[in-house]
Amino acid sequence: MSAIVLAGGGSTRMGKNKALLQLGEKTMIERIVDTLRPLFNEIILVTNHPEEYHFLKNIIYIKDEKILEERNSLIGIYSGLLAANNSYAFVVPCDMPFLNQGLIKYMIDKLEDEDVFIPFIEGHYQPLHAIYSKRCIEPIKKLLDQQKYKIINFFHEVSIKTIDEDTVKRFSKEFTCFLNVNTYQAYLDIQKHWDKLLIRGD
Repeated sequence: MSAIVLAGGGSTRMGKNKALLQLGEKTMIERIVDTLRPLFNEIILVTNHPEEYHFLKNIIYIKDEKILEERNSLIGIYSGLLAANNSYAFVVPCDMPFLNQGLIKYMIDKLEDEDVFIPFIEGHYQPLHAIYSKRCIEPIKKLLDQQKYKIINFFHEVSIKTIDEDTVKRFSKEFTCFLNVNTYQAYLDIQKHWDKLLIRGD
């Protein structure tokens, strides 16, 4: 199985490349890649600035498909799935530093023949912590052609399996594994409570 890390956004709310922000002794992107590496035989980084990630080894770098001028997560997923050499890929953004390796392995082990395998938490899908089949490529392309960019809008065209809250809590009691760093203030808050959050993420 492949892993796709989405780093193609402009980090406009952050004001700088959030993937390169330091958390503890590593950058955010290093923490994510280090979590994924033991689980996947291929890691794809979707980024329009591969030169910024030269320190990452054994990574496939691709740019967003030039479907339209703007960038968004759906285009990133589409681009990553097109490039993947495996039938399935786990998708995650570059700003989710508390990924839980146990939960991801559980998802890999429990995957059957679904097109999307996704956590459903507090009434919401977690589309940026999910496994997608390459069979999703055409439904996603159809959405992009219609300039519709909400990820879950193609779900009715594919088969879906969900992971419930109780299952996720076995790995991450407070759902810290889904915590992302969207703003500089969020980054400062995470830095302040780094040790406590790291334990909760386990």
